[in-house]
Amino acid sequence: MPRRTTVVRVTQTPPARDDPPVPASLPPPQTMALDVGLVRDLGPTFREIRLQGAALYGFRFAPGQDLMLRLPWGNGELVSRRYTFRRADPVAGTADLNVVMHGDGPAPRWAQSVRPGQTLQEAVGPRGKITLDAAAEWHLFIGDETYVPGTLAMLEALTPEALAGAVLEVPDAADEQPFASQPSKEIRWLHRHAAAPGDPRRLVEALRGWHSPPGRGHVYIAAELRVALALRDELLAQGFPRNQISAKGYWSRERANAIRGEPDDLT
Repeated sequence: MPRRTTVVRVTQTPPARDDPPVPASLPPPQTMALDVGLVRDLGPTFREIRLQGAALYGFRFAPGQDLMLRLPWGNGELVSRRYTFRRADPVAGTADLNVVMHGDGPAPRWAQSVRPGQTLQEAVGPRGKITLDAAAEWHLFIGDETYVPGTLAMLEALTPEALAGAVLEVPDAADEQPFASQPSKEIRWLHRHAAAPGDPRRLVEALRGWHSPPGRGHVYIAAELRVALALRDELLAQGFPRNQISAKGYWSRERANAIRGEPDDLT
């Protein structure tokens, strides 16, 4: 799980912002001032930034949720950028974000220049409604490198016997991230090498021909906006129930994310 075939057909109907499931109770978001405690590279594409602060003692998040950072951009303007939690330690008062280092927007510039000891005056979280479907008997995660932190966080939150798999596209093998594999869980890494990101064909091809395991499952999709659309539409074309798909566009190949931290819908 998953079978080694995969994904995509493109339509122009945007996915819902936060498709089901919507857990009955999520930790409430709070606004925090946080310090940077650690910065380290996790390969050519990922940079881990550890945040710390009094507000993170006892902090809870549902795996798959994110932290919204208010970052400077332009003439003193602040813009929002959202990063899925990779992990948090409520005893140590820390939270780790794995930032994808591509593009030239406010988030990559901040991640490139940030140093331990600096302070983020405004971080809001946890945010987001796409988390693990408690009713699912199996789980499949599929997306590009922006979905790696969230996928790993959700995989690690599942019980050891839970059936789960992932198909994740990254630039090359050096960007594969460590994961404590289990017999019931598998990650398939796709390498696009010199090809441009935001092309759905590799992931769609991986999904095409895929056969879901028995029982009620849930498929979680996050990637470039058109890639997420194509993956969702491929599943729907296969007859997979829409209420068992959570699809979200994390970024757009053609334009920067909106000031709120997410891509605008396709029209």
